[in-house]
Amino acid sequence: MTSTGQDYFGTEAQISVLRRARALFDLTDTDPRMTYYGRTVGLADPDEQSMDRLVSLIALQGNSSIVTIGNGDIGHWQAEAQRRDLTVTHYARWLGAEGATQTARALLDRHPLPADLTVVRVDKDAPARAMEQLADVALSCGVLPPSGAVLRGIRKPGLGLVALDKTGKGVACAGAASYLHPDHPLGRRQCWWGMLATLPERRGERLALILGAMALIEMQDRYGFDEVFTGITPGNAASETVCTRLGLRAEGTNVLAFADPHQLPGGRLSK
Repeated sequence: MTSTGQDYFGTEAQISVLRRARALFDLTDTDPRMTYYGRTVGLADPDEQSMDRLVSLIALQGNSSIVTIGNGDIGHWQAEAQRRDLTVTHYARWLGAEGATQTARALLDRHPLPADLTVVRVDKDAPARAMEQLADVALSCGVLPPSGAVLRGIRKPGLGLVALDKTGKGVACAGAASYLHPDHPLGRRQCWWGMLATLPERRGERLALILGAMALIEMQDRYGFDEVFTGITPGNAASETVCTRLGLRAEGTNVLAFADPHQLPGGRLSK
């Protein structure tokens, strides 16, 4: 793992993208058309100028996204990306409304955290090691942590959770953050949620369910978000099962992430 200032984690290329994205967000955080949850600045809704804006955002960051693409429009955007030599990663949007919080509370009543684990909220007062352990777990599972300043709730409403064993080693994590501008119609109601990752040796203990439920509940209790969304690669049955058990459902829209493969080797920012 490579880390910088305990805010950015991943490969050198990933860290470079995250740094540029944060600098861009500092310039665009008053624009309701933009999204940001600690990875890259993207577009909330598609329109006739979206592709031109995306090209500019990708040139500056190396990666960007549109977070609400209809099922019937995926082919159009993929063709546009191919014409510009951009790679595309497709995630189906899954949404958890208010009922998901009730489901999460019931799940925690039925499934307590294993006795040898402690969950730490990675906030501004948490030790640096907690953030490092969260990043280690996420990266080992192919998931890129958003900026630490977002997960710690410093730059935007957000949180990171990491389950530590008795030796202080991170074994599972979850995260959530605001992603829309407050003036967007969904900006004060809906947040990004996910980053569910568990080390292979601790799988089968429902840790993704438990930490995912905790994150979902805390985003509502602490910040007032009563909806969460996450992106799932189509066909990822394990993620679909976890989300279904937590009360999320496929929304019928999609996130498309676009990358410049010259700036981001492999053309994909995160799993």
